[in-house]
Order: sequence, then C-alpha cells, then structure tokens
Amino acid sequence: MGALIIIFESGQSSFDQSHDFLKIPNQFPKIATNGEEYSYYNLSIIFDDSTSSVQGNLTVNFFNNDPKNFSKIPFHIFLSGMAYEYRMGYIDILSVTKLEAPYTSLIYDEYSNNQTMWVHLDTKLEPSQNVSFMILFNSTIPDGGLDRANSHGSDPNRIYKFASFYPLPCVYDEFDGWNTDPYLSIGDPFYYDIAYYNLFIEAPSDYIIAATGKLIKKVNKGANIFYHFDPIYPVREVTFSASKGFIIESTLVNGVNVSTYYLPKSQFVWQITALNYGEQALTLFNETFGEYPYPTFNIVEEYTPFGGMEYPCQVYITEEVDDWGSYSDQQFYLENTIVHETGHQWWYNLVGNDEVDWGFLDEGLTCWSTDYYGEIIHGDWEYFQYPPYPLRPPYIDEVRTHHANKGNPSKINSSVYECIDRGMNYYYIAYRKTPLILEKLRNTIGNSNFIAGLKQLFEEKKYKIALLSDLHLIMESVYGSSLDWFFLPWFDNDFLPKYNFLECNYYVSQSILKLTINDLNEPLNAYNYSQQVQLQISDSGGSIIYNEWVWINRTTTFNISLTSKPLKVRLEYGNEVIAQLPSASPTYIEAMVGEINGLIPGYNINIMLIFCLLPLIYLISKTLLGYKKKSKI
Repeated sequence: MGALIIIFESGQSSFDQSHDFLKIPNQFPKIATNGEEYSYYNLSIIFDDSTSSVQGNLTVNFFNNDPKNFSKIPFHIFLSGMAYEYRMGYIDILSVTKLEAPYTSLIYDEYSNNQTMWVHLDTKLEPSQNVSFMILFNSTIPDGGLDRANSHGSDPNRIYKFASFYPLPCVYDEFDGWNTDPYLSIGDPFYYDIAYYNLFIEAPSDYIIAATGKLIKKVNKGANIFYHFDPIYPVREVTFSASKGFIIESTLVNGVNVSTYYLPKSQFVWQITALNYGEQALTLFNETFGEYPYPTFNIVEEYTPFGGMEYPCQVYITEEVDDWGSYSDQQFYLENTIVHETGHQWWYNLVGNDEVDWGFLDEGLTCWSTDYYGEIIHGDWEYFQYPPYPLRPPYIDEVRTHHANKGNPSKINSSVYECIDRGMNYYYIAYRKTPLILEKLRNTIGNSNFIAGLKQLFEEKKYKIALLSDLHLIMESVYGSSLDWFFLPWFDNDFLPKYNFLECNYYVSQSILKLTINDLNEPLNAYNYSQQVQLQISDSGGSIIYNEWVWINRTTTFNISLTSKPLKVRLEYGNEVIAQLPSASPTYIEAMVGEINGLIPGYNINIMLIFCLLPLIYLISKTLLGYKKKSKI
C-alpha cells in the first residue's frame, strides 16, 4: 500500500504530492442545473485487498442550505453497524483538519451507539455559507458477512464491495433537526442531501473497479492504478466495487454509458440479458419521469441475501440469482431486480426522501415503476407480482388478506421506528401495499394525470427531498381538485375497509330494495374511505338484474327500484376494490335479501298522503270560509 495522498487547496501537504490529478479542484462548489448551490466532497482512497480496507481522506466543503446557524456537523460512520461473520467493519477517524491556513485540527466526537461522529467548527456556520475541512480515516469492510459492504468469495469470483465506507454527512431538517439514525436492520437508513463528488481511487493494477461516476482519468503506475471518477452532476453518495474477475459489457443509451460487471461463475445468467434489461429500464424511465442526467450507469454483481441495493449511478444485484430455479426463473428475477434498482435512480437519488421516516415513499414509487415496466414491456402491470420462485401472491391478494393473516395494523405513512414499535411489517407496507395504493390512485385520477404528476414530482423535487405531502399536492394540481378523500384514508389509516351488509330488505309493495352498507373497521381508523364498488343483484334464477359501480362513503344506504324480485346482493371486488377479506378467494361478499310486505320507513304512503292532504284541506276550508263571508254582504 502506498502513502496516502492528502492535498490541501493551497497545494501544501505533508504527504506524497506526485499525483497532481488528485489535487482538490478550485471550482467547487459547482452550481447545479437548477441554479442552487450544494456541498462539494473530494474522496481520495487507497484500497488494500489484503486487509479489505482503505486509507482515505474526505475533503469537505459543506454548504449550509438551512435557515439555522451550526457550530458542529454530524457524519454517519455506518460500517460498524453492518452484519459480519468473522470480522466486523469499522471506520477509524484519525484526524479532522482545517483546509485554510493555519491548518489546525478540529475537535470531533464519536458515538458508537448510533455510529456517528460530530465535527466541532471553530467558527459559526451561518445560512448560505460554506465551511471546509478534511477528515482522515481508515475503513475496513466486514469480512464474510452479507451486508451492504463486504468482502466475499474467492478469486476469480471474489468481490470487495465498498458502500457507506466513509463519513457521510447527516441531514438537517425541520422535523428531526439533525438526522443521526443508526444503521438499521429494517429498511434503509440512508438519508442524504445531494452534493458534488470527486472520487479518487488507488487500487492494485490486477483489479477491475466499478465506481460512481464517469472515469475522468486513469494513470497506470505499475503495481497500482489511480482512478478519478466524477458523476458530473450532484449525487447523494458514492460507492465502488473491486474484483479481479469482473466481466464488463457496455452500451450507449441516449448518451449514457450503461455497463454490467459480473462474475465468471454468473456469465451464463448475466451475459447480454442483464445489459438489455438495464437499457430497457433506463430508456423507459427516462421517457416516463424525466431525464437521467449522469454520463454513466453501472449494474454490478454483489454477494448479498437480498435482491439488490441502489446507489447513485451504480446499483448492485445479488449473485444468488444464479441459484433461483431454472434459467427462465433466473432471468425473471434478474430482470425484476435490475429494473427495480434502476428505478431508484429517480426515486431515491434524483428525488430524495427520508428513508427512516418516509422510506415507503421511494420504495413504493420504485415498486410501482417496476410494475409499470412490466406493463409496458410485458403487457401486464402484475407481471413481476407472480414470481415462479419462491411463490408469492400478487399485491392485491396479499393486501386484502393481510389483516386476516397477520392481525396487525398496516398504516403506510409510518416510520421504520413506528413499524418496529407497533409490530408492523415494513417490507409489506413499503414494497407491497404502497405500490398497490399508487396504482389505485392512477386508476382513480386517470393514467395521463398520474404520469403527469410523477413527471412534475421529478421536476420540482429533483436534487431535493420529497415528502408524501409533496406527492399529494402535485397530484391534486394535475387532477384539478382536492384528493384529501383519497390520500388521508389510504395512507394514514391502520386498517382497510371491511364492508358489511347492515340492511338488505326488499319491500314487495313498492318493488324497492333498501340496502345499507357499512365499514366494520370504521371505528378503528382516523379517516373514512370512499371508493367505488361493483354492486350486483341477482334473482332466484341466478340472473343478474342489477350491476352498477356505486360509491360507498362511510355508512351508505341505497334504495333501488327493481322490476324482478331479488334473492342475493353481492359486492364484487375483482382486481379494483381494496378491502379486507378473510382469504384471497372469493373476491366478493354477498348476502341474502330479506322480504318485507310493509312500506319502507320514510316512504309510508299513508303518512305521505296525510301530509299532502292537510294543505289541501286548509285551502278548501279557507275558500269556503271566504265564500260564506261574501254571501252575508
């Protein structure tokens, strides 16, 4: 391992300065295409494969875009929170130094309970001002464990995956102040502001490097190679992966260099197809949501028990796909995972959100986008919801039977902590229920409005942080009226509606069916549901004599005139109605019709006649009285 290169802005250094291209650029912070100013980070590292570690320095030019003064800034140091088998990961902070003369040290504190370090500034950082310093650190990734960072396998199929391996600046927001959440085993703890990055890597020359950004410069120094990667536009974090065995395939898609990096053992599964899936997904999402601005997009194989993981400009796909069934099954999962992680380039990186408090938002949008790809490419929005291995029901069946099977609430608008505290399944909420509700929103407001809303969300929140309320307001703007009646119950209620026939009587003398439908879960929820449900009425011969879509709003009563005598009523859910059911089949509830020979309460003809005759009697009496008075004159 060579000497770590630390270049100060002035050009002074107590370390090797022989590699001029590693000097800190003078132009930071850049200005993004939206005219806003962002922080700028230069990350310089030396990779040592013998210890699965890097020596690194992070030069920070932190821009305060919040309306608050800061005296210290926190950073995540997540590696120690990741799973491991033989050796845990860690980030060892060596020093924090100012970048302006005199180059004095800054005080910093480390807290292992939530994997954070706090840099104390020697001056107050005011809004719209910058502060610069350098963090010198060593990082060792977990060995043997299968988490977001690890070293695993044996050559030529060994991979060193470096993710969240350097101090990552925390986000300050109006809800939590500084977000210093620890690494979480449920969901994704990654919540970052957008920033410009330069990534400089020194690595042994026999390794192939896949990294965030465009390769700006590559210098061969014999035993080592120096790389300079630049995403060009701002990103939320950077990552890199190294392997001696990576096979690379590349293609140009609308000016974007799309590349796959996979292992020799996986060539049969990945060759050509993986690149095609990435090309199709990038093209579709680019056309549907908005332009992917970066010059590169990498799809990289990894060792992990979950399907994949998203990072800006570079996503990871599990090698376990190799063992998932037949070749067609493997291709199904490979395509599904690549498309999903590609969707995260729009919903997580370009449009960011708080992964801890609103993690369902980017995951739900990404899952919906994956299913939209299934609709456009394969002709079926549910294409990826019928996996061959392992067998799992589509969203609609899982959501409608969730309470019957699990018994716990499933409010979408929940933080990871709320899910843990209330025993709610975060995966189900974020990856299954949320995309189904988004699809229901599309069916409610229309496809053109929904797609226009996603485009507007992308344009307004690109390089920013989006909230559920932003999606709500934008969808209202394209729809043209309030959608409180949709968003509040579907995103903030604990339980689905559970419809019930409260009254079902046929009044023979009037040929009217009086039908009252209520929601048994209404007392358990904060908001009332409103949705259209298919109401069917059949006679004793089994013929359907009434078949209409009706709105059910809270407890709803219908008085339906029928020419034939009804026997049964049914609420037919099909694939459109979202309501609680005891099982996936049947997809309806029904009841027998009672028969009453009397009159419908409120429709009693005798009472109606009395009320009609009284005014008539009064008028007749008044007329006669007037006539008598005239006759006496």
